Amino acid sequence: MKKSKTSVKNVYDAIAEDFDITRYKPWPDTIRFAERFTEGQHILDLGCGNGRDLRYFEERGIKVTGLDISAGQLKVVSQRSDSIPYIIQGDVANLPFKDNLADGAICVATLHHLPEPDQRINALKEVYRCLKPGGFCLVGVWAAEQKKFKENIGLAKQEFQHDWEPGDMLLDWKMPDGRIFKRYYHLFSEKEFDDMLAETDFEIVDRFYSCDNHYAILKKDS
Repeated sequence: MKKSKTSVKNVYDAIAEDFDITRYKPWPDTIRFAERFTEGQHILDLGCGNGRDLRYFEERGIKVTGLDISAGQLKVVSQRSDSIPYIIQGDVANLPFKDNLADGAICVATLHHLPEPDQRINALKEVYRCLKPGGFCLVGVWAAEQKKFKENIGLAKQEFQHDWEPGDMLLDWKMPDGRIFKRYYHLFSEKEFDDMLAETDFEIVDRFYSCDNHYAILKKDS
């Protein structure tokens, strides 16, 4: 298995329908973040997956654009909701949007699937570019402080050899027919997460730990 965005895309294409069965509620921290926005404002859901957060915004009259690298995940979004006005296949590290487009963005459970540090930083810089001045972004990644993934980290170290970096791990997704797909994750230490945020021009409005995730609410200068 190669450590690449293409391999991540292929896995999430393959497991899309099965993944959707267990991923139907919005993240609790997304619900709280949504309170910052009013009807008619525009949100980018970057790494929207099967649309679990995307639908929550849409139901509240907030315009939402969903982006994901996986065509399989976006197919699930389109099948489950006729009300979503716009979804697009794309790379979060190279967003196909105009500057100063959106009032807000969520990038939850997305950056930890990008295999290279510069890709993660580029993604945040792209979010900054696409937000309007004064716009907010919620970022969330899995935390390295979790102890349950020691074996998964060891597996990734064996698999990736010299390409492995501390925090890289592989997590099995078992299909009903017995097939197993290995999902790439990068677990962030608190310091690594903060160092990544420091590479951007965002103001850090809030920084917190929730449900084994490091989160930050970021703001683009007005």
